[in-house]
Amino acid sequence: MNIFASLQKYATKFEVSNTRDFDPEELAQVSSAKVVASQYGLSVCFYMKEGCQKYIPLSRDSSACIGDEVNLSTAKILTLVKDGESINRIEI
Repeated sequence: MNIFASLQKYATKFEVSNTRDFDPEELAQVSSAKVVASQYGLSVCFYMKEGCQKYIPLSRDSSACIGDEVNLSTAKILTLVKDGESINRIEI
């Protein structure tokens, strides 16, 4: 038996497993979206029509700045995975 097979992996990187557009249902729920500062760096703040706000971190490859409006018809949702863990990022 390989001694390394059962050991925890460290310093692995997330890789893009899926890229998609916002679907019509998602677009209908959002009144606007803006880039904001967050504890994870930059995030997209979604101002929901129901009155609340929701956040998804911005992709590190995006060149947006704090305060930029996000055009959801061109923005992409990235799903990143590593070792059974999955996260979403927004790419603009």
